[in-house]
Amino acid sequence: MSLMTFPGGRVVPATVLADLAVRHLTGTADPAAIRALGARDRAQFRFWVEVLDWALTTKAVARSELWARRGGAGGPLDVVLSVTRMQALAQACVMARAAAPQSCGPEIAAAPARGAALRFQPVAMVPKGAEGFAAEPAGYRGRDAVRRADLFDKMDRAAQRRGQAAPFAPGQVLAGRSYAALAEFVSAGGVKCSSLEGRLGGGGAGGLDWIERHAQAAARLARMQARIGPGAALSVRRVRPSKRAEEGGARTIADRALVDGFCLQGQSLGDVLLAHGWAKSGQNIEVLRKALAAALERMRLCT
Repeated sequence: MSLMTFPGGRVVPATVLADLAVRHLTGTADPAAIRALGARDRAQFRFWVEVLDWALTTKAVARSELWARRGGAGGPLDVVLSVTRMQALAQACVMARAAAPQSCGPEIAAAPARGAALRFQPVAMVPKGAEGFAAEPAGYRGRDAVRRADLFDKMDRAAQRRGQAAPFAPGQVLAGRSYAALAEFVSAGGVKCSSLEGRLGGGGAGGLDWIERHAQAAARLARMQARIGPGAALSVRRVRPSKRAEEGGARTIADRALVDGFCLQGQSLGDVLLAHGWAKSGQNIEVLRKALAAALERMRLCT
């Protein structure tokens, strides 16, 4: 069955996506078939690739359960993974990733909706001596806490594995995370007390009124968006056709689209490229990384 028979937003059969995910891991997938996927199918495909990668890394599944080669090592590849087995692996992967590290204690339960999380030790500044202060662990009974992992964490870990420097400066990461938090808070502005910030910022004595808090957040968000500017992270006219997508449908990637895709929509740099019709090459990804770092630096200087 050809994926090209399912254009646009139509849903590709699960068996086809499972087959494509296995072939992607083995390096035998057809790039044109992946590009032909709609947004919904591409998201499912990426998720299943992550599941299979996790299953192989943790030895939850053997290679022989995923694929086999006819006639020996150099023969054609046959995908033997069933959809039932794929769904079982996906459930196991989600629950494994949802579990909090042991250092956090049993009070933090597994939460699949939380997504990938990282542990950290809360710190509080306490008085030391007559005038000084010092940072000390403040976790409950010395335990760690957890926070949701994001694309900044993923890119940082990938750089560490390659022995490279962090892709973004700490201030740039903070600007990106602040932008995402502000956008989330402002987008919930139609419902009073729809977030923890809204409840804590009620009209009590000494606190800001909820409307004031929302107005301040909206104003800061607007300033950060103005700092992003109208520039283009990747322009069609500046790149040779050989560096664009093979079908020739590349579109200019605006700085705002890059920042929103990465910080708000959870799109990796490669996802942003594919969404705009570009080839997912190392050179194109590096161009986007530099453009994103520059935009985040401008946002960091926002007051």
